[in-house]
Amino acid sequence: MAKAVTYQCPNCNGVMTFDAATGHLVCEFCGAVFEQGEAEVNLPVADKDVQRQETTHAQTVSDFLERAPWEITADGTVGAVVYSCPSCAAEVAADQSVVSTSCPYCGNNMLVAGLATKDNIPQYVLPFSVTKEQAEQRMRQHFEHKWYLSRAFDAQLAHMQGVYVPYHLYDMTVQGRADYIGYYEVSDDDGHDTKYYYAIKRAGHASFTHVPVDGSSKMPDGHMDAIAPFGFDHMQDFSASYAAGFLMEVADEDASTCLPRAEQRVRTSFEQDLKADARKERNVEGIEEVVSQETNVKLDGTSSCVLPVWLMHCTWEDVQMLFAVNGETGKCVGDLPVDKRRRTLTIIAAIAVLAILSIVLYISFFMDDEDGLKFLVGAVIATLIVTIMIDSHFMSQMHTAVEATDAHMSYNDEGLVVTDRWRSKHRYLSINKARKQL
Repeated sequence: MAKAVTYQCPNCNGVMTFDAATGHLVCEFCGAVFEQGEAEVNLPVADKDVQRQETTHAQTVSDFLERAPWEITADGTVGAVVYSCPSCAAEVAADQSVVSTSCPYCGNNMLVAGLATKDNIPQYVLPFSVTKEQAEQRMRQHFEHKWYLSRAFDAQLAHMQGVYVPYHLYDMTVQGRADYIGYYEVSDDDGHDTKYYYAIKRAGHASFTHVPVDGSSKMPDGHMDAIAPFGFDHMQDFSASYAAGFLMEVADEDASTCLPRAEQRVRTSFEQDLKADARKERNVEGIEEVVSQETNVKLDGTSSCVLPVWLMHCTWEDVQMLFAVNGETGKCVGDLPVDKRRRTLTIIAAIAVLAILSIVLYISFFMDDEDGLKFLVGAVIATLIVTIMIDSHFMSQMHTAVEATDAHMSYNDEGLVVTDRWRSKHRYLSINKARKQL
């Protein structure tokens, strides 16, 4: 059976817990308060690399709940390690990646080796500053003003846990160029539109700092991405004392495994912003075509850290929900159940109001007009578009756990640096003629 060590008060051997409100270690029995470093306990590490169990990456809330670290039992669960509590000798099971947990019998906070080795212990830690009570309040606030949420909604909090989630942080430099066809339209006095085209070139570079990607296979990426940003300026050198009273994991997905996600995000940000710069050209309304594009991503450095997250599992009418609260900022994300009846009635009401408005306008201005039919067709199209926009807005309020697709929050102070701007001197009626200028 694997060994564990506990955080115990030097004065009374009581249970010690990191207090998010004060940033100190506090004894739950004698009330003693300790600064960082005054009651240090080293994180146990395995003597050699432990054998990792093969696990698939969690894709849904259900996947996470099946492997949630607080649900691990000693019944042969794949990846679980059984430890003997140093205080009461009880058997405590933990997921193989967990390195800080609590004994459910005596309440002592335990540090265990898990998958921890000298090579994968995180370099930095961002301590909790949001308390458990504040996190639950933020979750309740997350439920407010959601139009598609049932008025009878009353989520039952099934479990709440503060977790230090392992992240890989990537520093990257991107260089690239792209060729575009830009356009603008001109209307003559008869209402006829003429489209003109320009050839456009752009080149530039950008640097990104601390692009975060979670290194835990069990954590849903949408939740972990959406609670960003974190204040990396407030990170501290890693100390196991910050984990007292919280779950903490080491990464079970290494930096090379998570690297493609970071590369894709910085690539997307760079290409989006380079294209946006091309749209700013004089007499250009938009980009008709990306003719060619070349983007090179260079990895400048990698670091590792654990970031504070409150995870809350809730149930309502047999619906399983997971909410994540940023343990530094209090930002809450999670997907809520959509009341199908409210959604249907909202869509019907939107269509009815827009249809009535269109009929009134038709009777008032277009009934005897030769363009009346065109107005009715346009009104129908406009009604559908507006209804879809209204529905999309209310649905976006319900689904906030969304995977990151860009790295805009990780730009360094310079942002995008454009090194070459060019636009053809002449405009062209043919897109092919414009393309030949590139």
